[in-house]
Amino acid sequence: MRTLLTRYRERKSRNEFQVYVIESSTLKRFLVVEMVLGTLAYNVALYLFHNALLAGVGSWAGTESVKRLPVVFRKIVGP
Repeated sequence: MRTLLTRYRERKSRNEFQVYVIESSTLKRFLVVEMVLGTLAYNVALYLFHNALLAGVGSWAGTESVKRLPVVFRKIVGP
């Protein structure tokens, strides 16, 4: 435990300034996929199932499938 605390203190004492760069296309993709499509999938699932728990699961499954869809197409079509 002392080693862990010593490492943590050493990292904090270096006076480093870290910058994280987030591309605007990544931010836009997140907003569209997670927020817009997630909301649409939730509302459709809530209308179909009349259950908030199943609607949440449907929303999660819908957004995850949209995110993984390009990978599936690349595997089917090939290089």
